[in-house]
Amino acid sequence: MIVLIALVLYWPATSAWFFQDDLQWLAGTLTFTPGSLLDFAAQRHFYRPVISLYFWAATPLFGGSPVLFHWANSTLHAANGLLVLALARAIGFTRPWSFAAAVFFVSMPAYVEAIAWVSALAEPVTTFFGILSVIALLRARREGSFRWKLLSIVAFFMALITHESSVVLLPLLLIADLAFARPAGDAARPSRDLGSIIRRYAPYLALVALYLILDLSVNRRSYLVEEGHYRVGVHAIGNLLAYVITLYVGERNLPSYIAVTAVIALLLARGTPRVRFATAWLLLSILPFSFFTWSNTSRYAYMPAVGMALLLADALTWVDARLARAVNTRARVATVSVLAAFIAIRFMLFAAENIENFAARTEPYRQFAAQLRQAYPVAQRSTHVAVDQQTADALQYRYVEALARWELRDPTVTIAVHP
Repeated sequence: MIVLIALVLYWPATSAWFFQDDLQWLAGTLTFTPGSLLDFAAQRHFYRPVISLYFWAATPLFGGSPVLFHWANSTLHAANGLLVLALARAIGFTRPWSFAAAVFFVSMPAYVEAIAWVSALAEPVTTFFGILSVIALLRARREGSFRWKLLSIVAFFMALITHESSVVLLPLLLIADLAFARPAGDAARPSRDLGSIIRRYAPYLALVALYLILDLSVNRRSYLVEEGHYRVGVHAIGNLLAYVITLYVGERNLPSYIAVTAVIALLLARGTPRVRFATAWLLLSILPFSFFTWSNTSRYAYMPAVGMALLLADALTWVDARLARAVNTRARVATVSVLAAFIAIRFMLFAAENIENFAARTEPYRQFAAQLRQAYPVAQRSTHVAVDQQTADALQYRYVEALARWELRDPTVTIAVHP
């Protein structure tokens, strides 16, 4: 059912074409070789080997088809829905509430771009490996299994080389460990001895240290840092709260900011271990993106949506427990079911609208590509493509150039803008 909901909801996204960064990734495959990933000095923006290798392998495999690329994103989203279900079970939710958490996650409208936009898949891929790492760690601690621990470490490493924001997984792993793990043969609380914790997390710490040395050297050359688009400041607080509000589709106004702040403080101070873990997941996964100086970006809400989905499911368990004291079983189940359905359907309606709007934004690129193929049925090396100023401004020059190179399968194509 979770898979069905995810695939049906994002079915309209398969009608979308490529959009902006997609074109740069596709054009980049014309000259990319896996060995270039080892040339660290040449990396100028972000270091995301998993995504680079994905486009390198998937582009010829899919024949450059936008439909297949969109289906790949939707399938990954469905898989993440199943992982959220498994995570909820691992931290103590019963099956019905785990199912509710997964439904809330796959239907949340805040992150639509992360699935509908082909090149935004770094967010769902990171989330996939992140959830898998947490689940595997809990299994390893509970069963004393080396294989599960190895899977957790490998998944953690894969998340790191997919997206730099995945460094927040380290504290999340520790929080999950301390809150939910029960070592094999130990019915008491998990060990909190500092020495044992350091030994247990030494592989993760080593991977983070090595990755940060590399990533920070690359990111400081990024235009985002050089031009001041990403910096520490009080603006991060407002951005963080805005992401939370967007996740439940609320209004961004002063009362909402105050209410969200108060609720977060209450959840952290008085919540159960499960509530605190979900709140930590929500806040920590937002934190890396809150330092951008521009407005919040849809795709960055994907991983935080896991925490929000768990919190919503836990809120339903709270309502269910209160109703159990006041009404009979039939009335309680009916009330909670209606409430869960209302949340899910509300999310789906907003998500469907957002998906449709995003697909419409890709149409100008599809139309320009068709015009380009008509004007240049047989491409020649070093083709100069004439583009009017209005098109260059509307579609942005760098994306127009990437589109031309991809459509003509020539990395030497240049764009000449004419009035």
